[in-house]
Amino acid sequence: MARILVCGSLAYDDIGAFDTPFSADTRNVKLYRLDRGFGGCAMNIAYNLAGLGHRPVPFVYAGDDYSGDYARHVAASGVSETGIFRISGTPSARGIVLTGSDGVQFTAFYPGPSGIDRWRRDLEAVFGEGVYDAAILAPDLPEKTVGCAERLAGAPFRLWCPGQYAELLVRAEIEPVLERVDLLVVNRHEWRALTSRLPAGDLLRRSLRVVVTDGANPVELVVEGASVLVPPVPEHAVVDPTGCGDAFVAGLTNALVASASLEAAVTAGIRLAGRCIRHSGAQAHPVGDVPQERDELRKKFQ
Repeated sequence: MARILVCGSLAYDDIGAFDTPFSADTRNVKLYRLDRGFGGCAMNIAYNLAGLGHRPVPFVYAGDDYSGDYARHVAASGVSETGIFRISGTPSARGIVLTGSDGVQFTAFYPGPSGIDRWRRDLEAVFGEGVYDAAILAPDLPEKTVGCAERLAGAPFRLWCPGQYAELLVRAEIEPVLERVDLLVVNRHEWRALTSRLPAGDLLRRSLRVVVTDGANPVELVVEGASVLVPPVPEHAVVDPTGCGDAFVAGLTNALVASASLEAAVTAGIRLAGRCIRHSGAQAHPVGDVPQERDELRKKFQ
């Protein structure tokens, strides 16, 4: 199985849902459900990769509250703790996710311990642990994303999903990351945010593949001019979309490291996202694997 570095965040998620759609005038909502879950995009991706049989190493910072239930959850999931650095005197990151009846989400994110004064040293320690078959840049503070991208030159496959930070990045931060990754995965809103700072023509002149998700709408493969249909999920089966994008990235990566085509990899990502949406929280769904995919990976990494 592949050894995969995932740079990003570890967080607790407070996940709420209300029975009216979001609108521009929404100011107050009454929640009919409020759950606490394990989150942070890097940890969500690592959870899914471990379930698919890989050896993910998340590079993240955790606060004082990590040592209890989250640490036990990580141990049970098979995710390596090598790159989980604990910083005392502060809580872990926190995501507050509210979902309306139309599936639209609003997320407020407290980044928790940044470790910015020590992260270069810690990053070198993580790379000193060995060679990685792939590396994923999950959403994180811009200065850390740029720095991590600079260090990824030796990884055979490099993927970037900027997530909510797409709105905060400036051109001088976007360009050096794009120069050092092979695949960009964004949703439609994030794509618009990036191309408002770096015109699509400039972005696509690089040897870069781009995947744009759009909820239940087809996934667009920008460079290849193709799209992949997203099969509908029965309304009664939809529980919570939190973490679906991270599950998609993990399923996509799982297929690509096994040398699947981009279209086939997108289909695999959609399949795993479909499992996530049936559960509350980003790390609560059973992942499992598909025998054919598992056998192909075993041949590749034996």
